[in-house]
This record gives sequence, structure tokens and C-alpha cells, in this order.
Amino acid sequence: MVRPNPTFLKKAEGIKSSRKKRTLIIIGVLLFVTFMVVFISSIAAKQDLYRQMYPGLVGAATSTTTAYSQYQRPVHTTTETTTEVTTTATTTALHAVLAATPTPTPSPEETAHTSQNNSPDPFTEDRDFSFQPMGIQTATYQERAVALEELKERVVNYQKTHPEMRICFEFISLSSDERLGVDELDPVVPAGAMAIPFEIAYYDSIAGTTGPLSKVIDYEENPPNSARNSSYIARTYFFGKQFYMRTLLNYAIIKNDSVALNFVIEEMGGLDEAVKKVNEISGYISYTDSVIYKDYRGMEFRAPGTISCYDMGNYLSYLYHVFINTPQVHQRLINDMAHSEIESPLAAAFPQGTRILHVLGRNTGRGAYMECAIVDYKEPIALIIYVEAAAPDAAGTAIATIGGYTQKFIESCYS
Repeated sequence: MVRPNPTFLKKAEGIKSSRKKRTLIIIGVLLFVTFMVVFISSIAAKQDLYRQMYPGLVGAATSTTTAYSQYQRPVHTTTETTTEVTTTATTTALHAVLAATPTPTPSPEETAHTSQNNSPDPFTEDRDFSFQPMGIQTATYQERAVALEELKERVVNYQKTHPEMRICFEFISLSSDERLGVDELDPVVPAGAMAIPFEIAYYDSIAGTTGPLSKVIDYEENPPNSARNSSYIARTYFFGKQFYMRTLLNYAIIKNDSVALNFVIEEMGGLDEAVKKVNEISGYISYTDSVIYKDYRGMEFRAPGTISCYDMGNYLSYLYHVFINTPQVHQRLINDMAHSEIESPLAAAFPQGTRILHVLGRNTGRGAYMECAIVDYKEPIALIIYVEAAAPDAAGTAIATIGGYTQKFIESCYS
């Protein structure tokens, strides 16, 4: 029997072992290469994702200094600095490149801010308003009294059939001072309609002034109690804009602008002084007094900022009579009320073409809407209709309906 050669066996085992090691190494290398390919692909995919999520971060920290060479010129103007940035791949050089990034393009809002012309815009007065001649009444005194009582019954019935609303009403014939009120002494929230008595008091205080009211007011910050959503000025202009006093008086009426109205109040010496002047005309409920009342939802409030429809009726009556006797005092206020840009619900209640001088106060947070108008109809009348409701459309419908009752009453007296 021949024995295997030990040397041959050792060589065979060595060859087998080396082949096994070589195979393991090759497999290991292949696994490593595969891992690196997968890893690099994953990083690339994440890079795209981060670039979308954080465009201001991805790229700045991962780019080479060469990639930023195009941004060097705005800041690094010397040869020494440029050489350092483009030849030295150090942290310091990277910081220098980042600092050289040009200023981002300003947003449209920033561009509008810097391009705003802060000088006051010129103001052009509208054509002077004048009341038309009165018609000839055909109803007797007794017939008119009966019709007036019927008007009251209609308003009261409307209240009763709409318990989800709170309604107050005041009617004044400005030619005879005849009055009719329904809950006219209850507290109401006038909102922007307070521009009427405040401006009456302002124009009274400058009764001898016939100039253009060209005092310049700087719009540097919101005056107290002004809200952006109720101000054309705050929505349209940036701080720094200037306005003529006449423009602010106009905006407070025709645009129902809260910022403009607060500037007018400040010009009168502040709210307390302005209210003091207004109370000289009527102050059954003073605007600065805290009054307890329940709103249309039955919620109880105790807060300032209320008046009564009776007070507003007195303001409109005062304005009309002073205007008739000395039109130059309040001509500008009358003009502004005649050209209000806020739609009047009463336009649907009177024949087309009827001239309605008005301010519609709106406090949507309280659901309060107060239409204050002088209607130049067959006879001039003051009409104040206050409605609290859950929706502005419901309030507008109520104002138009009650205005329609009033139109029928006047119509019956002249036909």
C-alpha cells in the first residue's frame, strides 16, 4: 500500500486555503463596493430632498470654494483676498466666500415699501352737494299722524318676527323735526358711524377756517384702537406715508377708515376731549361711559363705546340744520357723506337715483350694523337703523326692509 506524500498533502491544503481566502476577499470587496454605491445613492437622494426643503442651507455648506468664486466680486475686490479664497481650501476661505454672497433680491413688499412716495397726495374736493327743493305734501296732519303710527307698528312687528336680531330705530323729518323711535334709547355699538359726530365737532372747532386743511399728518404708527382690517390706510400704505388733514377727514367718512378716524380724534385732543365736544350736541349715552346691555344672543356686556339711536338722530339733525343756515361750516362733511364708497342697504328701499348721505358702522365681532343716513327724498329725513344679527346679509336685509317701510310712509304723505 502506497502512503500519500505528506508534502503533496500540505501543498494541496495550502492551495485550497488560499483559494478560500481569495474568494472571501473578492466577496468582501464586492460587498464593500455595493455598500458604497448604495450609500452614495442614498446621500444623493437626501441631498435633493434637503435642497427642496431648505434651499438656503443645502449648497452653502457642501459646495467647494471654487463653486462660490462667482460670488466673490461684490465683496472681495482686492487681489490678495481673491487669491486666498480660490487657492486655499480652508475653513477661513469658506467663510470668506459665504460672506461674499450677494444681497438677496428684495421681495415685492420690500420693493413697494422703498418705492412708496411718502409725500402727501393732493386732495381734490367733490362738487358741493345741495339739497333738492321739497315736494308738496298732500296728506293732512291727521292722516300723516295715522301713517306714522302705522310705520311704528310695522317696525315693532318686524322686531317680534325676528327675535334672533336686536333692532333699534329712529326717524326724524328734518323739515319739521317730527320724530319716531323704537327702542331708540337702548345702547348700540356705532363703530365707524362715530365718524359723523366726531367730524361735526371737528368742523365746528374750525368754523372760521375756509382753507384747504393742508396740515400734514405722518403715518408713523397705528393710533390707539385702530384695526388693520378696518383701515384702507393700514392695508395700502407703509409707515412713513404723509396725509393732509383733509384726506384723513375724507377717508374716515367715505372709506369708514379707523386709522383716519383715530387721527382726527387725536387732532381734537384725544378721545376724552373729542367726546366732551360731541356730548355738547347729544350725550344721552356718552361714548366713553361703560353701559350694561344684552346683545342679540342674550350675552351681557359692560363696556364703553356705545351711544343710542336717539343720540345719532340728534347729531344728524344738528348737522342738517347748521348746514342749511351756514353751509360753509360742514359743506365738506356733507360732500363726503354724499360720496361714501360703502354701499348703503337703504339704496334698495328708495327709488333709484335717491341721494343718500350716509355712514354705515360695522362691528362684525359684535354682529352690529348701524346705518346712519340723511335721505334727500320728497322731504329730507334722518334715518338711523341699528341691527345686531349673526350674519351681515341678514342685517342688510333688515335695514333695507325697515327703510322700505319708511319710504312707503313718506310716499303716502306726498301722493
